Amino acid sequence: MKASKIWMVLLTVAVMLLALSCAFAVPSGAILPEAAQRYQNDAPMDWGDDSDASDTFDIGASVPSYRIIASAAMSDILPVNDISNLDTAMDTIGHAPVEANYTDTGYRDDTILVEVQEVKQDDSIYHVAYVKIATPSQLRTALAGDPGSDRTVPTSTLAKSVNAVVAVNGDFYTKSTGGYIVRQGETQRKKVSDNYDLLLIDENADFHLVLAGKDNQKKAITVLMGEHQIVNAFFFGPALIIDGTVQTIPDTYGWNPKGQEPRAAIGQIAPLTYAVVTVDGRISDSSGVTLSTLANFMSQIGCQQAYNLDGGNSSALIFHNKLLSIKDVEERSINDIIYFASATEQGAAQ
Repeated sequence: MKASKIWMVLLTVAVMLLALSCAFAVPSGAILPEAAQRYQNDAPMDWGDDSDASDTFDIGASVPSYRIIASAAMSDILPVNDISNLDTAMDTIGHAPVEANYTDTGYRDDTILVEVQEVKQDDSIYHVAYVKIATPSQLRTALAGDPGSDRTVPTSTLAKSVNAVVAVNGDFYTKSTGGYIVRQGETQRKKVSDNYDLLLIDENADFHLVLAGKDNQKKAITVLMGEHQIVNAFFFGPALIIDGTVQTIPDTYGWNPKGQEPRAAIGQIAPLTYAVVTVDGRISDSSGVTLSTLANFMSQIGCQQAYNLDGGNSSALIFHNKLLSIKDVEERSINDIIYFASATEQGAAQ
């Protein structure tokens, strides 16, 4: 009798568990964004063959011996005590800068220091923004639409919408099918490439450049992920400077490497200290530069790591919601930007 009761109890429990499992097994017909992101984060790396197919991009003299540097103010140590990190989420934007703190050549508050210069050399006009931030969270990315969307807007429009102090166009990753792509900690694509270099930015806002080669990139990504969080990752290049060494640009690299073109690049000078550069081209006063010339310039201004971004008519440096890059065409709409934000609380001029 007792044995029968025990079997009845066990049978009842089994039926209840089966019913519960069926409820979870039936698909709802929709995947929540959070679930989709978890799936992408957990998905295996695509180590297979990849042609890096992409739409056609509009691709973006010796460097003098003197060195261009920012003013002594850039060596100031920002007061980092009691400054809170910005949330890393994609929908978080920078704090509104203090309008009165802008000058024609820079901006400063307790959390960010910017100096803007225009340099004329190599028969071209360089626009340079030196940036020093108090927290890694102030180096950010923004998208024109939802992740993976083809929506585009002008760089200046996107920069203004996120309260950017300084912004530059990104890699327009939606025009390619390859690359390891991360935006604000959200993984958009997991692929490696034999054709193009990667820029990986970790939770300390430090740059890690990885040369083309699937095995090389697979190893580098795996090692970095074991030690750090990859907050942003870009697929364009080439790498211009790695650990202070100017790179030799392969003749076969994309974006017309030996042509004089408008260009855009970003570099890291020191911890939390960066340079953002665009070069005008295709206009009477500025012929544009080759990728090797751009690499030499980034070294000249002190970059220890530097990476080429989307160039041509896409190249656009924004400061104080204004386009510094000079063009004879309308500002191009792009998919993504890299920007530097203030983390200060809005208040009186500082």
